[in-house]
Amino acid sequence: MHCAELIEEVARARADSHRTPHESTVERLSTALSRFTGTAANQHYAATLSPTGNYTRVLLNSPADEFQVVLVLWGPGMGSPIHDHDETVGVVSALLGETEEIKYEVAEQDGGEVALAERSRFRISPARVTELLPETDKRMHRMVNETDRWSATVHVYLFGIHRYRIFEHRGGDRYLPAETRLWFDRTDVAGEMPAR
Repeated sequence: MHCAELIEEVARARADSHRTPHESTVERLSTALSRFTGTAANQHYAATLSPTGNYTRVLLNSPADEFQVVLVLWGPGMGSPIHDHDETVGVVSALLGETEEIKYEVAEQDGGEVALAERSRFRISPARVTELLPETDKRMHRMVNETDRWSATVHVYLFGIHRYRIFEHRGGDRYLPAETRLWFDRTDVAGEMPAR
């Protein structure tokens, strides 16, 4: 599956989302994303890119779309802070290499701070998909490239994320949620990817 096909499938899933349960939508998106990340031409394209800084975010579709298909490049040993996904429905898979996903849940809330507990770990590799659902604990995670080579992941957000929360570590299991805006290093780059 090439990038334009993935974007078209996400657009169709978005259009159908008001009459489809989230779990069914996630299954549909997972199938499409697995095909996309399992395609050798897409993996080869990702291998030609290089991340800058901790990680690089590239929006594959148009910023005018109501959904987002994001390519994230992770340097060796680099990762994200713990963060949520602004109540979107989504899926994530690796396009190149492997990335560790650590999911968290709120164990306790005390004023502005929260206690977070690790819920699960999942090794994301090409064609293996993890889900994000707003009504479950499957929406808050941390991603990290624990290898000595860079990796790439693809994140599909059915409802575009503009603001989300990162969780700043305060010591022990305590974190302070801080709202932030989603940014991209580049946008609308699907046309640069292989067409077949």
